[in-house]
Amino acid sequence: MHRRQEISLNVRADTDDEMTQVAERVGQALGCTFAEGEYNKWYAEVAEVFGLKLSLVPVHGIGGKKVAKLVSSIAEKGFLFAPDGSDDVEYDDVDISAYIVDLLTIRTGLRWYAPTAEDRAAEMKGVAAFDDWLGQVGPRTTIDEEEEFPGRPRFGPRPER
Repeated sequence: MHRRQEISLNVRADTDDEMTQVAERVGQALGCTFAEGEYNKWYAEVAEVFGLKLSLVPVHGIGGKKVAKLVSSIAEKGFLFAPDGSDDVEYDDVDISAYIVDLLTIRTGLRWYAPTAEDRAAEMKGVAAFDDWLGQVGPRTTIDEEEEFPGRPRFGPRPER
């Protein structure tokens, strides 16, 4: 068994600004460049830094307020495998959200915060309402999706070898 550390972040800012404007400010603050991309099969501003994929997406928060959601996932596929090439890897999560909240608040002029359970529930309620509007059956994930599998790395399916 090989152990790896996985850094992660999950932060929010209440803002009426367009995501492209927020992405520009966040990119300057973190030394990366955002471009149009995808997060959970939906529009996002995405960037890569420190082997992390950063996704910045607009969501509706408590009371329907507009929120910028910034989350990370591992972009470096080498983290999937142990040095011997096996997939016998365990991950220790190192959450840098508190640091990112302070850094982005200082550097972007927006007030960033770590989401509460109530924030995540409001976001999921907004997703469910949008799915209903589209004629879908509702969210395909649970409210606690981001915390449901704490030991699992947050990247896509295991690539074929």
